[in-house]
Amino acid sequence: MKFIRWFIVFLCWILVWLIIIKYNPNNISNKIPNIVTKNSSLWYYQDKYSRFELVDAILKDDYYYPENINTWVMIQDAVKAYVDAIKDPYTVYMDAEENSGFMNELEWEDHFEWIWAVVSKKDYYVLIEEVIKNAPAYKAWIKPLDRIIKIDDDYVQDMSLDEAVSKMRWPAWSIVVITAERSNWEETEILKIEVTRDTIDVPSVTSDILNIWEKKIWYIEISTIWEETEKLFKKTISELLLEWIEWVILDLRWNWGWYLDIWVDIASHFIPKWQLVVSAKYRWYSNTNYYSKWYWDLEWIKTVVLIDWLTASAWEIIALALQEQVWAILLWTTTFWKWSIQTIYPFQDWDSIKYTVWARYPPSDMSVNEIWAAPDIVVEFDAEAYVNNDMDNQLEEAKNLFN
Repeated sequence: MKFIRWFIVFLCWILVWLIIIKYNPNNISNKIPNIVTKNSSLWYYQDKYSRFELVDAILKDDYYYPENINTWVMIQDAVKAYVDAIKDPYTVYMDAEENSGFMNELEWEDHFEWIWAVVSKKDYYVLIEEVIKNAPAYKAWIKPLDRIIKIDDDYVQDMSLDEAVSKMRWPAWSIVVITAERSNWEETEILKIEVTRDTIDVPSVTSDILNIWEKKIWYIEISTIWEETEKLFKKTISELLLEWIEWVILDLRWNWGWYLDIWVDIASHFIPKWQLVVSAKYRWYSNTNYYSKWYWDLEWIKTVVLIDWLTASAWEIIALALQEQVWAILLWTTTFWKWSIQTIYPFQDWDSIKYTVWARYPPSDMSVNEIWAAPDIVVEFDAEAYVNNDMDNQLEEAKNLFN
């Protein structure tokens, strides 16, 4: 009997100890959020996100400097890091200030005085996403995917996007010194680039008639795609078709583009009706095919297309569609290889996430992971001759095709 009494006392002591442990607020295990049971369909959700909530609970309860805890800022930085871990340079989480700055960059006000490039903030640097052809950044040889780490003498790591953009603005004709990282395969070089700020008025379509060996060659350069680009293109065509044009040189170098419908319209001047221009493929939605609208004005004219490794996005597809559907000749090097399209999801607090939502495929349906737009004739660009003598050796090589 004595043994039984002591055994009961022991069990009671164990029970009391367990109750104390269970309801002790300082017990770390009590800080793990009880989101779901293991048998729940949301167990995977708990497994992924409970660590974050546990760390948050530990810091709020035990961190020695609680005044340093700014929950909203910490969550925002954590979300940015989460998105950056995708390693997609075109997918980024932007706070309200960065989102406002990015949207301002897309407006392209004609009185804007700066270097003229689309930028976003990523980690310790400002990423150059796009460069407008013939603008100050273009003339200074700043390239897409360059990473700006300093503006004049100031590092950008702790700057917001607005602050960084403000340092590159104003006034026209003044010089800003940009220190940037540029990756070339496995090597990264640090460049110090002087850029002269300016206001610009770059027409999206320019053209000229070249007389070569008694042949009239139409040289047309499209610098970028705006809402009015196709109208300008059509107007230029109507004027030039009054001449007897035998060949077209279409210059798409250093070119990025938006507006899917517009570049399908442009391709439709060259490609016969009902032939495929581009396919849009989504993760969840049905794929969409875009076919030529057949404007029936340039289909019969032989075409040479100038491309380079900075021919990207819309222009890669136009170049490939012309090469595959009407046997246009591509001249220079392989293209940039950006076939993805991004969209912006805005949040109620004015933050946003810009993320890749679909990819484009050429008429051959080759995978984005398998093909660049490859040239028929490879001609490396002579930058020294261009800078010193204003000689475009690639354009000269295109002219030689008509001899």
